[in-house]
Amino acid sequence: MKLLITGHDAKGTSVFSHAGAPPRSSSPGSFELWSTKGPLSVPDPTAPEAPAEIGYFAVDGESSFKVVRVPPESERGPSIDPTTLPPEIAHYFDPNDLEMHTTDTIDYVVVASGRAELELDGGRKEIVEAGDCIVQRGTRHAWRVLGDEALVLIATMIGARRT
Repeated sequence: MKLLITGHDAKGTSVFSHAGAPPRSSSPGSFELWSTKGPLSVPDPTAPEAPAEIGYFAVDGESSFKVVRVPPESERGPSIDPTTLPPEIAHYFDPNDLEMHTTDTIDYVVVASGRAELELDGGRKEIVEAGDCIVQRGTRHAWRVLGDEALVLIATMIGARRT
């Protein structure tokens, strides 16, 4: 995967600040593409080789742009091992169903490949597949992969304040 990041030179001309591999991989097939902290401004002063380090999920005042790979059951077994969750994100997940989680974010998601049931509270489900778009607004949910192909999501997450 190639990541392009635009920016400005000293004269204010548009330039490619970065063209190459994403700066960080959070797990096999998942990539942290860009993230921000605090108020945004343009030209953006963030170093293109080192976007702001934030937690796995953006919090109020932060944003992130990422590719997320959710492995099928054939790769990970019938349930998620709670000991594999990084401590900083474990509290977002339901201890009785480790695929169900709730974040304080507004997420704009595009399914790049694979097929899954997007499950909400009360067993409400919709099948999603490549090309589908989802706006996730801080709801409790799970991505339940259908079949043996990983679900690959492209997501922009904007940290929000839960009221």
